[in-house]
Amino acid sequence: MPVMQPTLTTADYAQLLSHLHAVVHPLEAQLLTLGLPNVFDLQRRTKAALLRRDLTWFPAVPTLPSVPATLAGVAEGLGALYVLEGATLGGQVISRHLHHTLGLTPERGGAYFFGYGSSTRQMWQTFSHAMNQWVPQDDQLRVIAGAHSTFQLFEHRLQELLS
Repeated sequence: MPVMQPTLTTADYAQLLSHLHAVVHPLEAQLLTLGLPNVFDLQRRTKAALLRRDLTWFPAVPTLPSVPATLAGVAEGLGALYVLEGATLGGQVISRHLHHTLGLTPERGGAYFFGYGSSTRQMWQTFSHAMNQWVPQDDQLRVIAGAHSTFQLFEHRLQELLS
């Protein structure tokens, strides 16, 4: 992602947020309809609101059309959630970079990448434990398919930034 470039500008960052929101918002909306087991604490893990909050710091950025998510069921949804939760780990590094290069903080345009802050490791461990305990072996390929399709959604949307 271009977010780690030392030449990143606030305009570049705002565009990235808009592209991410176009994927994360519809994806989380669909996840909320799938009836994921409560052990995954989905309400606490959604981050589209953080993206919307960050975007308020950059009012000139146009809203992009949503990228529709097509998750076939709970197993695929867990794969998508795996991708979203995994991104919070990398977000910690990105958050520090954004603070250093653009002066962003969780309160001032950097909430999405800050994620859970100091609780990120614990949230990941809780999620990972739930995945290991809850996902039956028969569903593992569908979970992987959900993760793969989610990566493709992000790749498709973010390619526009690189072209």
